[in-house]
Amino acid sequence: MERKTVIKYLLITFGITYICWWGVAALVAFTDLVYGDFLPAVIYIIGNFGPAIAAFFCIGGKRTFRSLGKFLFSYKRGGVWIFLLFMALVTLTVALSSLEWNPQMTAVNFFINLLASTFLYGGEEELGWRGILHPALSEKITFPLAALACGFLWALWHLPLWFIEGHPNQSMPFWIQGTLGIFLCFWLGIVYERSACLPLCMFFHGYVNVLLSSFVLKFNAILLCGIALTTVAAIALWLFDVKRKKTVRDRPSDGE
Repeated sequence: MERKTVIKYLLITFGITYICWWGVAALVAFTDLVYGDFLPAVIYIIGNFGPAIAAFFCIGGKRTFRSLGKFLFSYKRGGVWIFLLFMALVTLTVALSSLEWNPQMTAVNFFINLLASTFLYGGEEELGWRGILHPALSEKITFPLAALACGFLWALWHLPLWFIEGHPNQSMPFWIQGTLGIFLCFWLGIVYERSACLPLCMFFHGYVNVLLSSFVLKFNAILLCGIALTTVAAIALWLFDVKRKKTVRDRPSDGE
């Protein structure tokens, strides 16, 4: 993808989301409305879909049902195993570092929150961040740099949430949330590169969101080591792919 596609994606994404989320912050600050009321909730959800809307306008070629279907439902063989691996690594990291389940998260609440987080409050973002931005950056820079860039921009995209009075993100400092987001971009990035499957990325994103709410998050050595090892696993898989592609490229043809 050309540089103008990246710029176009970022302008649309930040434009839609910032107008909506800063608007919600203003409504809550200067009117009697509170976060969670109908009007702020509707505007907030529209802002959530900034990356998805931007992705629609940045898909290359003609936007036909066939091209949209290919964009949404492509899949590389074996990608599901990488998805399951990182699901397991993240689950073990959060569960073992906490060992304390949130009593308010029942099985029914978990399922409802997982659906909402996958399609309304997180997973839908993957249509843009992994569907457009990550592959565009990966054409010009290495996987680790692309993941870092996506993570930084993603953190900046979330910034207005810390100015919406009553938003759940305010329970965690912005720099901590941003740092966790950068690591998550490494994991989502390798899941996408190995699977090319946006629905898997959407589910993974939604699952991580709900997982962090299901356990009482505790910042300790187990959590930090788990995050580091999961990130190292993502980079190691990328290095393996680089080495494998180089081996195939350097292999002499049958005619030589």
